[in-house]
Amino acid sequence: MTNEEFVAICKQYQEDYCKWLHPDNLRAITPLYKNFKKFCIENLLNEDDESSVYGWLNQNINNPDIMIDSLNAKFVGHDPVDKHKIIISGEYKDSIKLKTQIKRGNEKQLIEEIKQQIKDILGYDPTFHEGGNHIEFKDNNDKVLYVIEWHFDPKYEQNIIKKVCQELRLTYRQLGEAIGYGEEAISKASRTSNISTAMNKALKLYLENLELKNRLKALDTLSNIIKELSK
Repeated sequence: MTNEEFVAICKQYQEDYCKWLHPDNLRAITPLYKNFKKFCIENLLNEDDESSVYGWLNQNINNPDIMIDSLNAKFVGHDPVDKHKIIISGEYKDSIKLKTQIKRGNEKQLIEEIKQQIKDILGYDPTFHEGGNHIEFKDNNDKVLYVIEWHFDPKYEQNIIKKVCQELRLTYRQLGEAIGYGEEAISKASRTSNISTAMNKALKLYLENLELKNRLKALDTLSNIIKELSK
């Protein structure tokens, strides 16, 4: 992977998660790229895969030396209706205080409440545009004042380790023994949501194996019922 390809993937990640490479690092990309390559070596990942870059960025998402929050937008939570990530931006992103919950279905109420608050500041009604995944307010000079955006968040769904442990009531140690990993490796992967391709495959195979066993058990039960009925 070239530096240019690495930067392009990082910029795509920025759009997806509203987290940004620190400007100083972006200007001196080589040390950052070396950090990524070291991560790939330590985790036995292919540095040419886009998923490896995302894995590295996920691991460093709260590292202020590498990642920063966007200066022009803020994450306020996930929509309870469709689990999309809600992003607020615009000049008044910190000034507008809403009583109406930001969620799908509340667009009409949100528009009225935001419009009134902006009118109280400007002295006139702002213009606004409502799209499928955003609501945008502007002043008479076309300056963006307030924007609500809904973004699909592929990371919202609980990671597979936590999901398996909760559903099957397993400890990290028990799950690790079942798929051939140590407790610490399972715990770290769960904590950071950085699950290697190999571990992810092992987990899926484990679940598939359990499903097959349950199906066989159900067939055995059905077979016994049929035998009893045929007597």
